Amino acid sequence: MLGVDSKLLEWSEIADDNWKSLLLGNGFSINIWKGFNYPSLFKVAQDAAVRPNLMQESLALFNYLGSSNFEDVLRILYHAKLVDDQFGGPQEKQIDGVYTNTKNSLSAAVNFAHVPPDFRGLTELNKLLNSFESIFTTNYDLMPYWAIMKDSYGFRDFFWGAGNTFDLSDIAVQGGKTVLYYLHGAVHLVEKPDGTTKKLVGSGFERLSDLFDLDHPEQIPLMISEGSSSSKLSRIRKNDYLRFCSGRLKSLQGNLVVLGHSLHQDYDQHILDSIKASDVERVAVSVWPHMTEIDILSFKTRIMRELEDKDLYFFSSLTHPLGAPELCVNEEF
Repeated sequence: MLGVDSKLLEWSEIADDNWKSLLLGNGFSINIWKGFNYPSLFKVAQDAAVRPNLMQESLALFNYLGSSNFEDVLRILYHAKLVDDQFGGPQEKQIDGVYTNTKNSLSAAVNFAHVPPDFRGLTELNKLLNSFESIFTTNYDLMPYWAIMKDSYGFRDFFWGAGNTFDLSDIAVQGGKTVLYYLHGAVHLVEKPDGTTKKLVGSGFERLSDLFDLDHPEQIPLMISEGSSSSKLSRIRKNDYLRFCSGRLKSLQGNLVVLGHSLHQDYDQHILDSIKASDVERVAVSVWPHMTEIDILSFKTRIMRELEDKDLYFFSSLTHPLGAPELCVNEEF
């Protein structure tokens, strides 16, 4: 790791290198809508108007950890369950209850705090996203979906089966289309009792609340918010659509842009492993330029170690068109 420094490239310095694939993380969403950061979602998840909201036992864990990060709490609960299992599961019911409440409160908060459906920048996002051949996202929000719907001709999302379902036997895409993969599910995706994944379609952008119902008896929200990378991967393997998306990332070729993604080893090691196993040659990784110098050095060193066989470029996220401050929505939710 000799020669690692905290300098970041400008996107313009590498923009012409034939970047055909894109991986989006939550930093992309937060740049557009601040309500998607964990402190904001944590606040929303305590609101009495949100169902379900965080119960006292869940809140106590956030307070104990001094964190608003849902994944931190879910990871602690996951490890608590492992320990409890070793002792015969005397606290199984309590742990499962807090885990389910925390996970579902996050899902409900994402829905409640979602960016307005007519947010500015949709047309620009549509154009920018359409410049890629493949888009992978670990975000749950509808921003890519709404941007695509602004002009859907050039995009495909694999939900063209009967009733907007995913059919593994029908995944052929004609050339020239941008394909979208929700690696961790999304607000508008549900799993039916027979295991089929379905895309919910509202009668217009104004009906977000109709797209999301935690209590619906025949559709389970497909949002992978488990607290550790290993538990995320376990959940992914149980769903044919998510397995398909994960497999496509793992078999990717060419060059990849990673935007707004921390690639955290605790929560996203499975993503790193897929990139590592792929035939991707060049990876351009965005970095938030306002991080401390030591944090930038640490991040670059870790990614260089994980992806040592790839040609890596680290650039300032604010210099990429998809990370431009001008896309930010300023209204309060």
